[in-house]
Amino acid sequence: MKLQFWGATDDVTGSMTFVHLQSGIIMIDCGLTQGTQKSEMLNHLELPVQPKDIKAVIITHAHLDHSGYLPRLVKKGFRGAIYCTPSTAQLMRIILLDSAKLTEEDFYGQEDVQATLKLVRTKEWHQSFDELEALITLMPAGHILGASSIKIKTLDKTIVFSGDLGRFEDPILPEHPICPAADIVVMESTYGGKNRTGNLEKELHSFLATIARESRVGIIASFAVARAQMLLTLISEFYERHPEEKVHVYIDSPMMGEANRVYRDYSHLTRHPDSVFSALEKFDLIEYRRERESLSRKEGPLIIISASGMLTGGRIQSHLYNWHDDEKAILFLPGYQGVGTPGRDFIQGNRQLIGPDEEPFTWQGEVWTSEQFSSHADQNDLIRWVGAENKNAQIYLLHGEINSKLALKSELQNLGFKSITIPSRGEVIDHKNIN
Repeated sequence: MKLQFWGATDDVTGSMTFVHLQSGIIMIDCGLTQGTQKSEMLNHLELPVQPKDIKAVIITHAHLDHSGYLPRLVKKGFRGAIYCTPSTAQLMRIILLDSAKLTEEDFYGQEDVQATLKLVRTKEWHQSFDELEALITLMPAGHILGASSIKIKTLDKTIVFSGDLGRFEDPILPEHPICPAADIVVMESTYGGKNRTGNLEKELHSFLATIARESRVGIIASFAVARAQMLLTLISEFYERHPEEKVHVYIDSPMMGEANRVYRDYSHLTRHPDSVFSALEKFDLIEYRRERESLSRKEGPLIIISASGMLTGGRIQSHLYNWHDDEKAILFLPGYQGVGTPGRDFIQGNRQLIGPDEEPFTWQGEVWTSEQFSSHADQNDLIRWVGAENKNAQIYLLHGEINSKLALKSELQNLGFKSITIPSRGEVIDHKNIN
């Protein structure tokens, strides 16, 4: 068995790893690199293997940085099976069709997405299946609806890919199992150097109460998939307990609306199915331009939830423009803001964006931030997941800024883990003779 590391080696996004088995190549995740223009240029590099030589792709979850390169792979000749859970398949369809509208036409288009979706084969968690003489099992990973870790068992090795791991105390997703015993563990490290210290619900409730009591306009920047559904559920629960604080909440993201429907359909996979199902039917979805234009003339108190979560585009920019000179307006950034994104710039004090007339404008309202809403495991969660029984496993760290990887590596070494590597892009490691 050889591991060939390609994506998410230098940063958090663009997940791609190749497993070379005796019978062929399996690709673990097939994501786009996101963030700065320089990092996104990596999406145009030739892959280290020919797409037609890849026999199967296994997708851990639907987010674009784990699935967004699939149509490009198909366009360049891949014709194998794409495995994922049923709910991942539904969310992935939404995300890929939206992505095709935003990518350059020569990268991939709608027809490439349709060809990709025909290759998807769904597998339930714990439903083992054979591929290239290896036994493959998907296991719950938390993080978002349908997200999986992957176990691959060959005649002489067991390898586990964490995928993106969720927190063990997620507000709406059940606790996921820890890593099974393995010879090799490839794990994420997004929050490898951090542990949460705040209180998620307390911070959200403070925002909601401030909007209501001071008649302000609140704009929440949210990812359309997972973050939005968590926020809407928590907002609904808060209003159930505190009806006196209730204000009008608008959802302005078509993809968010579609994702809400998938979460409703699979609400049985959540921690509180009835609450999740009910919450995602309560709020007003803006569908037409005239509704958005009408909204721009309203006064607070009101809340708008829109994409994107890092201010990289989407409808949220029109709302920021509408209220940019309202010093009482609050922009709430719940969760991680990637390096090079406008969201990270806002946190650091650069509050300038480009308006609808292509002229720059400066946000003069307040900016509230929180990392409590990230669906990623923190350092304690990561260590708990990998488990003491894997202290002798070969561990590889991906999906993190270098400081996060180094911090997690140091902590694991302090706890007695024997072999921890931070691989580089293109590095190939042969495990044939590694015990």
